[in-house]
Amino acid sequence: MATEVFARVVFQSPLPALNREFEYRVGSEIRNVVAVGQRVRVPFAGQAKEGFIVGLSDTASFVGKLSELGEIVSSVSVLTEHIYLLLKAIAERQCSSVGEILGNAIPKRSVRVEKSFELEMPVRKVSPLPTRFAELVSPVADVETGRPIFLRRLAVLSHEYFAGGRSVIVCVPDFRDLERLKQALADLIPNESISIVDSNDLASDRYRNFLSQLSREPLVVLGTRNAIYSPVAGDAAIIIWDDGDQSHQDQQAPYLTTREIALLRSSLFDAPLHFLSHSRSTEVQRLVGIGYLEDAKHSAWHPKVALSEGAGLDGMTFKLIKRALESGPVLVQVAAPGNARSLYCAACNSRSRCNHCNGPLWLNAKGQIVCRWCGQLNLNFSCVQCKNTKLKQGAAGASRWAEQLGKSFPGIAVREITAEQQSHLIPSRPALVICTPGIEPIANGGYSGVVLLDCASQLNVDSLRAPEDALRSWLNAIAFMRPDAEAVAVGASPEVNRALSLGQITETVSNFLKEREELGFPPSKRILSATGSREVVDELAKLLAGVSQARVLGISESRGVTAEIEYRLVASFNYADGASVASLVRDYVAGLSSKQVRTNLKSGKNLRPLTIKFDDPKVT
Repeated sequence: MATEVFARVVFQSPLPALNREFEYRVGSEIRNVVAVGQRVRVPFAGQAKEGFIVGLSDTASFVGKLSELGEIVSSVSVLTEHIYLLLKAIAERQCSSVGEILGNAIPKRSVRVEKSFELEMPVRKVSPLPTRFAELVSPVADVETGRPIFLRRLAVLSHEYFAGGRSVIVCVPDFRDLERLKQALADLIPNESISIVDSNDLASDRYRNFLSQLSREPLVVLGTRNAIYSPVAGDAAIIIWDDGDQSHQDQQAPYLTTREIALLRSSLFDAPLHFLSHSRSTEVQRLVGIGYLEDAKHSAWHPKVALSEGAGLDGMTFKLIKRALESGPVLVQVAAPGNARSLYCAACNSRSRCNHCNGPLWLNAKGQIVCRWCGQLNLNFSCVQCKNTKLKQGAAGASRWAEQLGKSFPGIAVREITAEQQSHLIPSRPALVICTPGIEPIANGGYSGVVLLDCASQLNVDSLRAPEDALRSWLNAIAFMRPDAEAVAVGASPEVNRALSLGQITETVSNFLKEREELGFPPSKRILSATGSREVVDELAKLLAGVSQARVLGISESRGVTAEIEYRLVASFNYADGASVASLVRDYVAGLSSKQVRTNLKSGKNLRPLTIKFDDPKVT
């Protein structure tokens, strides 16, 4: 080692003032063992603070006296150089800090696991050439097994890269897909070469799997959203299943989807990238349109989907269910869980609102009044408009549908599936399975019929993405039925009928994208939202108005988590101008840090003067 060694350290903190690298002098006693990526403890503001080494040099950029690095907490280099580069790219794109997203990439340390784990140097093999594909997978079950084809396609694609010596990262929406894909991979890839990233695991198990990803190559990393941060080689192949699912959306900083992080990782390290789905997000369709993603060949499919213009359990739907029950189970997808989708004031008929966050209320299966936004119970409801305390139910939720279907088909077993239940395998005998989108269980041999009951309700959601999200959930449900089965969509609009009945998915999604482009909304543009006091928001609006690339769409009152009335600014900008807009906003926020303090009413913690969200999912 050189005579003098200096280390650059970053801290896991959301504070803007700590969003940079700090230099320390490395003492002679640890110079021979210090390494990039190690956890260290250093003196900071009169206290000892843990951080990560992100660089070593024989010269210092800081002119003056430097503090000496305290101690090495762990000899394991957990923050690899390529993951640090990825985190910096994410922070720059989203106007956030590396410190607030470090926890997404590095799980909590387990000393016991670390001491018992033997790290080995990875051995790389020759890998296939990088590719970037978008592929539609036929939403019809396998003829032989009745299991969804997407499981086989994901497993085969993962095995192809693994056999070529390249690690693979496979990201799926939730634990149901995770368990199913793990079973599908079991016959193709040795169990010791599969590493699981599951937020439901114990902290020690998560850290053990993380360490295995540092020490083995090739490896198949299978997991939910955070698997995209896996420390396996930067050029590991990336496979994203169903990127439009809301479970891929991070609800905290950096507010990115798995898709966007995968695109950044693929671009930085020239990694193969595949987006697979039954439907297609408008974001992926845009990338196909501009030539960044190649539209993979896919088989044409023509499932038997009848379109009913009625509502609820009409004659066509009743006959299809009765016919399908003769040969097996029937899947019934409804829009919302619980007894009622919404609750209304019994006196003035206005929609009920949460006492905590002003979100809509619903009645769960236990008869409790719950907020759909914050999940809080509202035991002491009082109407905002007329102060009445009595409620009435709106349209039926899953529990009420289960009750009604049980009466319509006596003698048939009825199973209501909830989000809290673990993965199921439904027997092949006749039964009615009622559930909401995204939690459909697999039926042994596939469903003999699929009923989409609340199509109109899903299309009428107050969101630009309503038709896109609805189509995706319907095709995912159809994917669980047998090849010779029938399906019916009740109340679907003409704009999605061709995709359901003729399989014209890309054409339909392209129409969604064209409408967004005409309006100047995502994904044709990027969106910035900023929440704070009127004074602060107005000042930011003036700054953005001076930037030709940004367009302020408006400022409105925002019912936030503070006692004061807050305001939210929404602006749009081009993808190419993201870096300049982020730099302007970052500098402005840094200057506000000591001017104004906001307090969260629930936690009592101080908030930044301005909450910044790039690509805020709640705006669209």
